[in-house]
Amino acid sequence: MTRFSCIGALTLCLVLTGSAIAEPPSNGYIGVFGDADGTNCCITLNKSGNGKLWVYAVSGGASADGIQGAEFKITVEPPAPAASFNWTPAKGTNVSVGNPIDNGDGGGALVTFNDCQGGLVGDKILLGTIQAFNLDGEHRLVVRKHDAPLNATFQCPSVLMCDGPTFTQVCLTYKDGDPALGGEEPIAFVSAVNSADCAGTSCGFVSTEDETWSTVKALFR
Repeated sequence: MTRFSCIGALTLCLVLTGSAIAEPPSNGYIGVFGDADGTNCCITLNKSGNGKLWVYAVSGGASADGIQGAEFKITVEPPAPAASFNWTPAKGTNVSVGNPIDNGDGGGALVTFNDCQGGLVGDKILLGTIQAFNLDGEHRLVVRKHDAPLNATFQCPSVLMCDGPTFTQVCLTYKDGDPALGGEEPIAFVSAVNSADCAGTSCGFVSTEDETWSTVKALFR
């Protein structure tokens, strides 16, 4: 399948199979890390604000059987006008459309693979790397939904299952207690950059907020 026909097939499949979610899902997450092993989300860049970041999809729930794509964006909060970012899709990707970095002007990427990736709970699937330049000061790198998702019913970062030609799309896990669920788009993962105190950074699903899962679920009823 060609690059462009693949995008078209995925678009059609997502429109036909998508459905709105009723409760926060638990299907793994996409995270931004400061190491190639995907373990450090308390990231310290060099004195010039330069460094390499790794973007992994970590499987769980519905995505534990493997994925064949992902759709997401990464917001820089607060935006850093003097900074620049180079996105490089991982080797083995079939299609990479768009730029996942939202540095105050929107963003989003769709990444797909020729073959199924992962297959076990906790598998780390490299989606790509980011080279950051001149990112001074403290920031958060927040994984959120694509600004223009292929399927408008999926207002969440998501992955595509290995069930072609359907390529079932599922929402990824939201951060427990994320206050943005009260009216803004949900957060799936937060990394701290150049932070003086990373005590609340979890590299996963654990929230630093006081809200409980019952509070979060109530927002979707």
